[in-house]
Amino acid sequence: MKISIFGLGYVGCVTAAVMTKDGHTVVGVDVNKQKIEMINSGDSPIVEKDVDVLIKDAYTKGLLTATNDTKYAIQNTDVSVICVGTPSSKEGTTDLIYVKKVIELIKNALIELGKNHTIIVRSTIPPGTIENLILPHFKEMSDRVGVCFNPEFLREGTAVADYFNPPYIIAAVDSESTKKTLEEFYKSIDSEIIFTSFKIAESLKMINNVFHALKIVFANEIKRFCEGYNLDAFEVMDLVCKDKKLNISTKYLKPGFAYGGSCLPKDLKSFVTMAKKKYINLPVLEGIAKSNDEHIADAIEKIFSFKSKKIGMVGISFKPGTDDLRESPYVKLVEYFLGKGYNIKIYDPNINVSKLMGANKEYIEKELGHIDRLLVKDLKDVFENDIILLARNENIDKFISERHFVLDLR
Repeated sequence: MKISIFGLGYVGCVTAAVMTKDGHTVVGVDVNKQKIEMINSGDSPIVEKDVDVLIKDAYTKGLLTATNDTKYAIQNTDVSVICVGTPSSKEGTTDLIYVKKVIELIKNALIELGKNHTIIVRSTIPPGTIENLILPHFKEMSDRVGVCFNPEFLREGTAVADYFNPPYIIAAVDSESTKKTLEEFYKSIDSEIIFTSFKIAESLKMINNVFHALKIVFANEIKRFCEGYNLDAFEVMDLVCKDKKLNISTKYLKPGFAYGGSCLPKDLKSFVTMAKKKYINLPVLEGIAKSNDEHIADAIEKIFSFKSKKIGMVGISFKPGTDDLRESPYVKLVEYFLGKGYNIKIYDPNINVSKLMGANKEYIEKELGHIDRLLVKDLKDVFENDIILLARNENIDKFISERHFVLDLR
């Protein structure tokens, strides 16, 4: 393939280096004269393992050149990869000034040259940028210009290894022909290519980085706690990471409703309290319960918006397959709306009030002393009410009608 890469910063240089390793011809485009001169001398503008060797080899073989001439780059390539920076604006949002400039330059070159071309955007951009900003630029050329968004997940220090061994390749395309070009672009990479929507692909890079930041801060807050209690934080986190079944897994990472139960609320509260006794500030861990409460508050607002005071609830224990009602967020919803005068019916085959025992019985008697009056034995009975709160995987399709408002809280 003949590829032009716009933006010879970190991502652009790494992309240029690895693409030439596969024998592709690459033209780098940048406004920085020093970067252009370095590339055209076989030197790497960035410090990154193996990139200097790959660029030197590409220069020797005549596979890599650099220029500031957009028209020249477009004329001599079939695919353009946009890797320009997207820094933070003064307001904290993503500044798209460089993306806009490059898109305009490429558009003008393509109009003048009248050739077929594929544009692959790798710069980190907010959801909606492709559909609202980039695709409109090429609307009148959509029969010959394809657009793809392909986020990068490169780590500095291991970028080349990451490029050749990615966990997956994420892409969103505007056509089948663009999809085929993207597949050709990655034909030497042994990894699954997952095609999704533009907005999801755009959001994924940011969400991944937010998750990485959260993990780092979590580990560091655990370290501060351990130091306060004379524990070896590295041994603690090593043992946490050894649990691949729950800790390092997809468990607990599915979007849903608030957490509850006998363990999580109690242990989190105890942990944060222990830290405070040692004057250890743990803002992220302290914010977990507040965030959990926000999920409940959000559900309350949505239920209010339905403009009915009749609720049918499918499930009330804190999770499926149990009769444990302790700290159940669904109990909190019922308690709240009973106080507002709502009519509530609950279906949960795991709940038999006469069989509840110990702390579980004490909790529900304190929070919902008359829960037995709210329980129904038949699933269809909850659909006599208008608002359906779905907390379980039950087949409700045959009971739903146009008058029902369904809020999925699973």
